[in-house]
Amino acid sequence: MKKLFAGLMMFSLIFGITFTGSASASGNEVKLIDSDVSVIYKNGYVGFSGDVEVANLGPVKNVTIHYTTNNTTWYDTAASYVGPTDSSHEKWHFGIFTNDATNAAHAELKNLSFIKFAIKYDVNGQTYWDNNGSANYYNEVNNQYPLTSIILGTPNVLNASSSLSNGTFSGNIYVKNLDPNKTVKVRYTTDNWATSHEGNATYYGRLNNFNTVEGWKYSFDVPGATNVKYAISYTVNGQTYWDNNYGQNYEVQ
Repeated sequence: MKKLFAGLMMFSLIFGITFTGSASASGNEVKLIDSDVSVIYKNGYVGFSGDVEVANLGPVKNVTIHYTTNNTTWYDTAASYVGPTDSSHEKWHFGIFTNDATNAAHAELKNLSFIKFAIKYDVNGQTYWDNNGSANYYNEVNNQYPLTSIILGTPNVLNASSSLSNGTFSGNIYVKNLDPNKTVKVRYTTDNWATSHEGNATYYGRLNNFNTVEGWKYSFDVPGATNVKYAISYTVNGQTYWDNNYGQNYEVQ
């Protein structure tokens, strides 16, 4: 019995998680959307942020990111509610940083080389985890430009940013590198889908050291347009994935 107790204690120390109440591995209750590690060497800035989707199982809930930067000490940071993604799910965001200029908190991010993390979701007296299939999520400082390392959770394709300026509609897209042969397209309208257009995005580089996420970009002429609505498609291995903002499409003005 003493050996069994000691073994359980050692497991808790290694995994870094203390369970209270009931706990379950996640089905679709909580899932990572995306996360990034950003470094600006000039002022010692290091940031760790990301987005999470949870099932709306109750009005009172907590979403916590459980992370380590040295495989020994584990920390917690709370995510904040962003808004609904559909009728039964919500988006939550987390973000922490440190820098030399303001002596910001989170000294554990100083001289960061890697970060491991899992996501904890507490609701209705139940705890759910997304720990990447028991492997935990892993990211590290990108060893080439850009000095932001992106990893994706559930999505295979994700809208990153967009702009509409002086008759040009442009933006950036994240895709999982599922195969070297792939096509990324943007379907867009300037007249609320009375007519629509489709154009190709182009690859501009890998977004982490593992070559698991790529950056793609696009730029289209839309003379006179004051509003563009759009969705993104990603075709790979005979399968097409969409990011259409949970069926609502994206919009830029």
